[in-house]
Amino acid sequence: MKLFLDTNVFIAAVTDEPDTGAIAVDVLDGDHDFLTSMLNLMELRSVLTKKERLELS
Repeated sequence: MKLFLDTNVFIAAVTDEPDTGAIAVDVLDGDHDFLTSMLNLMELRSVLTKKERLELS
C-alpha cells in the first residue's frame, strides 16, 4: 500500500512527541511505500530549525 505522509508524521517521529511519537514510528516502521512532497520536506526542515533555536535560547 502507498501512503502519503504529512509533515506531522515526520515531526512526531523525529521529535518523539509524547502523544503521537510512538504511533508515527509504528507507521514509518510498517511495510508500506511512502510518498511525500518537497514542500513537506521543506516544512520539516523549517520546523526543526525553529525548534533548535527555541531550545538554544
